[in-house]
Order: sequence, then C-alpha cells, then structure tokens
Amino acid sequence: MRSRAFVLSCLLAALPAQSQEASSGLSGLLLRFFSPSNPVVLAGNPNPAFSHAAHFVSQPAAQATLNQLNRGIAQQLSTFPLGSSSAGFTYTFDAGVGVFQRNTETFGPVFAERPLTAGKGKFSFGVNYLNATYDEFEGRDLRDGSGIQLYLIHQDTDNGGSNLAPWFEGDIIRADLRLDLENQTSVVYANYGVTDRFDVGVALPFVRVRLNASIDTEIERLSTSVDPFVIHQFEDGGVRRTYTERGSAEGLGDLVVRAKYNLFAKASSSMALAADLRLPTGDEQDLLGSGVTQAKVYAILAGGTGRFSPRASVGYTFSSGSGPVIGELPNEFNYTAGFDLAPHSRVTITADVLGRLQFDAERLVLQDETFNFVLRTDPTVRSTTRRTPATAFSNANLLLGSAGIKINPFGRLLLVGNLLFGLGDDGLQDKVTPVFGLDYTF
Repeated sequence: MRSRAFVLSCLLAALPAQSQEASSGLSGLLLRFFSPSNPVVLAGNPNPAFSHAAHFVSQPAAQATLNQLNRGIAQQLSTFPLGSSSAGFTYTFDAGVGVFQRNTETFGPVFAERPLTAGKGKFSFGVNYLNATYDEFEGRDLRDGSGIQLYLIHQDTDNGGSNLAPWFEGDIIRADLRLDLENQTSVVYANYGVTDRFDVGVALPFVRVRLNASIDTEIERLSTSVDPFVIHQFEDGGVRRTYTERGSAEGLGDLVVRAKYNLFAKASSSMALAADLRLPTGDEQDLLGSGVTQAKVYAILAGGTGRFSPRASVGYTFSSGSGPVIGELPNEFNYTAGFDLAPHSRVTITADVLGRLQFDAERLVLQDETFNFVLRTDPTVRSTTRRTPATAFSNANLLLGSAGIKINPFGRLLLVGNLLFGLGDDGLQDKVTPVFGLDYTF
C-alpha cells in the first residue's frame, strides 16, 4: 500500500453547535478552544504523492471536561462568600439611664456571623475588597499545565470502529490546559436594626473577572514514530504548539438580602436565627452571577460577650432555577466555627472556618484511559495508558479559613484586614486571598 502524508485539521468540539452559539461573553472563552469555528490545522507532507486529509476529533470525556470546568468556575465565582454585614458595634437600650450601651467588647467577625444584633435604629455600612487568584480546581493545578490534560484521537477514517487501520490513526494529541484566573470583588453592605432583636441587611458586590487561558498541544506519534516520513506535524514542522484565549468582564454581581432575629442575648451566651437570599442580579454569561436564586437559613450560637467570644453556626442553602452556563446549583449544608478576641479595647482579632458541603455536586476526577495502536510495518496491537479527566457526581466539601483584624482608630470607624485561605482540595481554591475593608456605625 502506498504510504500517504496528510493535511490535518484538528477539531475539538467542546460543546454541540447550539451550545456554542448560546455561550457568549466570558463564559464562552474556554469553549472557543478547538471549536469548529476555531480549528487547529496541522501541516501536511510537502510531497504531493502523499496527499490525504484527516482529522483529530475530541473524545466525549474531553468535551465534558471543558464544559464541566467552565461550569465549576462559574458556580464558585458567583457564590463566593461576600463577608458579614453584621454591625461591628452592637447595642442594647438601657431603660434605666435612657441610653444605648455596647453589649460586647469585640467588633465581630469578617466572614462569619454572630447572633448579636445592632440595636433598634442603629445603622451601619461598609465596604470590603478582595482579590482572589485561583491556583487549583479539585486539587488539580491550574497554572502549570499538569493538572488538566485532554487527549484527542484521530478520526476513524475507514469507519472500522477502531484506530488501528489505517495505522496512522493511532497517533494522539495531548492538550495541557493552563488558566490564570483572577476575581476582584468590592462589596458594599449595610445593616439596620429594625428592633432591638431584629436586623435587616444587604450586600451588593461589584465584580471584575479576568481569565487568561492557554493550551499547550503536543503530537504523540504512537503509531507513526518509526515511519521514514512525517505524518503529523504543525505548520512550523514541530510537534508542539500553544493556543491562547483571554478576556475580562466587570459589573454587578448577585445581590444578597439578609435578616437576623436574636432569640436571646445573655452575658454567657446568645443565639439567633438568620436567612440570606441571594438574587441572580449578576450577568451569568460574563461569570459575574449564577443565574440562580439561593435561600440560606441558619442558626448562630455564641458564648460570652467579653474579650473572648467563641461562636458557631449551621444552616442549609436551597438553590432554585438553572442557567445555560451554571446549570443547576446543588443544595448545601453550611457551617462555621470561630472566635473573636479583643486584646485591646480598640482591636479585635477574629478567626473562622467556613464550610459548604454541596450535595451530589458535579466533580472533576481522573481515570485511566487506554489508547491502542499499531505500526505501519507491524500489525501487533500495542497500548499505552494516560490519566484523563472525567465527570463524576459526589458530595463536595468547600472549605475556607478566615483570619483577620479589626481596628477602631476613632469614633465608630473600623479598619478591616483579613486573609482567606483554601483548606482541602475540593472545588476552586485560592491559596491566600487578601481582604481589606471599612465599617462605620451610626
């Protein structure tokens, strides 16, 4: 049989055509890689006697990986904790002397909640700014290309049901995905004491997302490595090439409305019931919002109102609706545990663990995939195994640590500094996220 070389067009359809058209804005950036409108074209052999056209196409697992990664990023960007809207200064009215008295020596948490309410007629507002640069997704490194690797196989040109004949179909292309993902969020929040026991609050985020993505491709000549002529190569004659996509978006995120009712407040302990309603006000197509409504109900318990105050909370988040980018958000069990410590009357040190247990969440896992091939001169079937990403469903425990400080330079103004740090491997993780803020109570 006369050997032939090829002009190759590599097509990775990350989604069906109608989904590609539906995905616009920043949410469609990853899906543009190797799409039908943006193919990877390989060079053919210059010898016209070896003229042939062939294609590399995506595995279903590769398509699912890009789509699932895109959803995972969108989900967790849009549901990232916005911080506490509880007032730093909390009061109760002392009828005996006719004035409001502070009812705790600490200024409260930054990202958790405490059961104490602001006091009737007390109003506080503030702003937080955080800058997150994400390092991992499901424990896979996003930056060096080793964490998420996709594999393309050659089209079955003879419709034989395998990549063994013709022999050249045994070559594969490895695609290493690298992401530089940054999320800058400024949150304006306010809280008002309707009664001595009942607070209402709101948190409105302004979000800027920047995404730079690149895929380093390499032709692995499993079946053609011993051929005297080059079958598969890029236009520059090499076996490697990098493709890039980049973009950014900014705008309002999802608005959160909050309410808290204090059941009791004693010197030794206090307890409250609270609810948060997260509304889909952000643009889902630009990764600024979820497109889904979430309602969180929870109970908060704290011990003591002195210089040291431990606290904990448990709750449940109900998700309603779905969107073309996010899909359906899983329901969550929420929990926090932490403390406030006031080493000085104008300083509070605060620390918390923030947990979100998502039920039956879509997860990224690795599995072994075997690629079979033969050589042109040897029909013996050979095989090689690669670790490839796949989709699975299981519970995901998203953990964050929070450690911060609140300083009262004068009056009722608080300066806030905080660090969020990723714990565990589940979900989208930033090793360290700095947070800065201001809080003022009238």
